[in-house]
Amino acid sequence: MSAENPELSNIPQELQERYSHWKKNTKLLYDYLNTNTAKWPSLTCQFFPDLDTSTDMHRILLSSFTSSQLPEDESIYIVGISTMKHLNWSSLNNFDIDAMEFLPETSTKFPSKQLTTDVTIKFPNGDCNTARYAPQNPDLIAGASSNGSIYIFNRTKHGSRRLRHGGDEGLAYEARLYSESNVVENIEQDYEALSIDWNKQKEGLLLSSYSNGDIKIWDMNMFSAKNPEITKTKHNLTYDAAGTNCVSWMQTHDSLFAAGGESNKLSIFDTRKQKLETNTINREYHSDGINTCQFNPFNSLLLASADGFGRVNLWDIRQLNNEPLTSFNHDSSVSMLQWNPNLETILATAGQEDGLVKLWDTSSSEPLFVHGGHMLGVNDISWNAHDPWLMCSVANDNTTHIWRPALNLVEEA
Repeated sequence: MSAENPELSNIPQELQERYSHWKKNTKLLYDYLNTNTAKWPSLTCQFFPDLDTSTDMHRILLSSFTSSQLPEDESIYIVGISTMKHLNWSSLNNFDIDAMEFLPETSTKFPSKQLTTDVTIKFPNGDCNTARYAPQNPDLIAGASSNGSIYIFNRTKHGSRRLRHGGDEGLAYEARLYSESNVVENIEQDYEALSIDWNKQKEGLLLSSYSNGDIKIWDMNMFSAKNPEITKTKHNLTYDAAGTNCVSWMQTHDSLFAAGGESNKLSIFDTRKQKLETNTINREYHSDGINTCQFNPFNSLLLASADGFGRVNLWDIRQLNNEPLTSFNHDSSVSMLQWNPNLETILATAGQEDGLVKLWDTSSSEPLFVHGGHMLGVNDISWNAHDPWLMCSVANDNTTHIWRPALNLVEEA
């Protein structure tokens, strides 16, 4: 367990006191906790699907967000961390009566307690708002830029890679997806790529949304090494003029996706139909903009959405024009929500302002667990595919946390 104290400058006293209280109780709250502080915050995090069982090594996709202060530091990178489940501490010979806990043998060789960086990829232009790997090929990584481009990287080509050129220096990427009329040189103009999602059923289809309200679907099968600049989209539509904040493919379908916008719009789209938009909610059920939405991986008809007010709604997509199936409140603007890929009813929400990650059993309206280790807003969260309760979270206090709540708190609640 590692719990380093983040930089306290510019942190309100109330949050510092909350952090101190949280830190004192970590041994009671967690079965595993690892906290790391970086030079820059990450806007994105995603556990890779692989696991080295011999060392219990997990890989995580992160980014460095400099807000254009230091463009040379802007990057996406892959780190490794072992949660040490491969170590056998259960022998009675390892029980320390004074500490009242099992301790490892003195000869045990521990993996690093800190994140170890495996690959760093310099981000070509703008800030990386989010990054996601392709489910059919995790070595293929897409990064959404604040300049309106989406860059595609091949992890295996870094180190001995071919350089693409942008500006005055060599920059490495496999492909660049952009609409020529939309990409801006001045990133203060309102055209950022905000969210991306790879199709889980059709390899190479990438869904993206933009701050001017656009939604685009790109087909990586159009990629050619001779022409890495892809400007032609498979589908292109304007959805919410105030900004389309999130897009999400249905995990079990190759043609259905959801989108949420700043005007409290939430809709289902079907790419097989000429008029893609098929069903839309009554906007009165959300406020302050819909920031995130995601289909339940076990029940594709169940869609979760969350907004800037903190309200979380669960919808039956066949009846979006009705009221939500259930609602509850995070009590702060929600930046991201994620269904647990192993536990059907468990949903996590990340607080954009309060710095809290809350785990919910959606069959009730009370949080099962609250992670209070971040002192500024949480940007992204990711569940681990191999460990049902293991989660990664990244926040504006430059911290990356990997944590597993104590099972007696979540499984017996």
